[in-house]
Amino acid sequence: MEWRDAEQYRFCADLDLAGWAWQFLRRNAEYRADYTWFIATWRALEADYGAPPQRDFFRWKQDPRAWRDEAEIADCGAETCPGENDQVLIECWMGAKWGFRQFPPDPALSQPEGLAWREQAVSVESLGPDDIHVLQHSTGKIPAGKIALGFDLALPLGPQLEAARLRLISARHALAKSGCLPAGSLRAGAPVWSKWLPLLDALAQDVPLEEIACVLDLADPAASQEAAERMVAGGYRRILLLEA
Repeated sequence: MEWRDAEQYRFCADLDLAGWAWQFLRRNAEYRADYTWFIATWRALEADYGAPPQRDFFRWKQDPRAWRDEAEIADCGAETCPGENDQVLIECWMGAKWGFRQFPPDPALSQPEGLAWREQAVSVESLGPDDIHVLQHSTGKIPAGKIALGFDLALPLGPQLEAARLRLISARHALAKSGCLPAGSLRAGAPVWSKWLPLLDALAQDVPLEEIACVLDLADPAASQEAAERMVAGGYRRILLLEA
């Protein structure tokens, strides 16, 4: 895309949360590589055994090309489809790895039809001293939007959880008031994300960051680049948890 042409990004005004998540995922180089492998394999299987729904699924399932090792996606935190012998069908492997339920969408498609994401789990991290050190390594502070609280597991949890709830509410209010809280809704996020897409496209074309910042009017180019690249690397799943 011509990243300087705002008209080419006009479609962003109509994106919902699912559409925004897709825009970042389709710019992920690893996803594009996985899709290239997947679709070539799928078409080869169709050539040999027919296309759904007429395919010979019994013979299809006997072909090793139709399967991937479940251990490859063990750390994805996603429920996988039932498999056989610790393997899953390649379409289920793609869905579990990247977070969608449908047939893997072609990253060349800006707005694929019927885009369906898996439900994203909400988790609470357990942080030890080393983990907190990692969080602080770049700025000396825990990133905006995150907070580390300590609990004494030898004491009753009820009062501690209530105290933590009040602390979280207070911290969230303070960050929101200062303008440092990451977007928590589609309405708040869209104006920021609409700048990140051309930023990512320009970086993919090896355009200097200084030039990109001038064209897109980025107040903090390095921070914008880091945030946009985090969204591509997996942060797109967070979008699916936000308020529509």
